[in-house]
Amino acid sequence: MKNSLDEIIDSGLAHAFPFFEDHPEMIKLLRDMSMAVCADCASITPEMPQFPVLLAEKAFALFGANFSAMLGQVESLDPEFKVACSDGCSYCCSSHITLTPQEAFRIALHLAANCSEDEFVRLTEECMAAAGDFVPGQLKEFAQNYFQPCPFLKDNRCSIYEVRPILCRNWISTDLEACKKSFNMKNKVTVPQNALIMVQKDLVFTGQQAYLAGFSIEGGIGSFMPMIAQILTDFESTYTKWLLGEKLNGQM
Repeated sequence: MKNSLDEIIDSGLAHAFPFFEDHPEMIKLLRDMSMAVCADCASITPEMPQFPVLLAEKAFALFGANFSAMLGQVESLDPEFKVACSDGCSYCCSSHITLTPQEAFRIALHLAANCSEDEFVRLTEECMAAAGDFVPGQLKEFAQNYFQPCPFLKDNRCSIYEVRPILCRNWISTDLEACKKSFNMKNKVTVPQNALIMVQKDLVFTGQQAYLAGFSIEGGIGSFMPMIAQILTDFESTYTKWLLGEKLNGQM
């Protein structure tokens, strides 16, 4: 937690920088955009009611604006670039998903407000079952071997669409056949992605992680199922521990 703002942002974007190594101006732009995300959170503080909700909603809005702008740029430069995703397509919904703690708390509160008690219990149990193979310290192995339908997938549609993780919003494809092949091979085949579009999620993740570090709160991304299972099982205790600087289950 003693890392500087620059160190957190450089670390969070390190995996993306090699894509732009011949374009230092792009690397600077990405760093500046992530810094801007951090600065834009300044009015949201941990003592506020609904703190994680406010952060998550801020992240959704920032990501949405950046994503739409970048998608428009890519489409204008490459007329052949066409998003193949469509309503009811769920080939990517059995994949391992990462998200931030604030996104996970936002989803839990959405479920508490919109589900019946029986449905809430059922979803909690399904998330616990999906996270069952997770072993602390072995996140890489869990992610590599994870392949099962998301508990929130109903009739090939996302039942939490309005609060779905940013990664799900960012995960697009231009090749439906590649998606089918990846699904049939249990994600052992990579679906081609556009680096400029896919990095948009990382700008938001890293910017908010840097902001939370100022309060000694762990803001790094983590595995969806272990994290949401912990939160749904004991929201109040988990939230208190997070505010005090503890990592959540599955958090990197």
